Amino acid sequence: MADDRRWETGQAHKDRDGEKDGFRPSGKQVGAGIVALALIVFVLQNTDTTSVTLFVFDLSFPLWLVLAGTILLSGGVGYVMGSRGRSRRKK
Repeated sequence: MADDRRWETGQAHKDRDGEKDGFRPSGKQVGAGIVALALIVFVLQNTDTTSVTLFVFDLSFPLWLVLAGTILLSGGVGYVMGSRGRSRRKK
């Protein structure tokens, strides 16, 4: 019965000897890992050269570089926008 109260006391990841169990990823972490792996495979499979137009510039880049840059930029924007929203919440 004492083990049932481990969640309430914050001891959920400790075994009977008081030592921590191994790493247990959450569902969000597993999902994020699967998406990240799929993105990496997608980027590595698209290696052709492509033309990119930005304003008046017409440049040629490997497609994997364009995809990787887009992923990194969108992740950065999402991080900034997400952290901005958290700072406005009432505590």
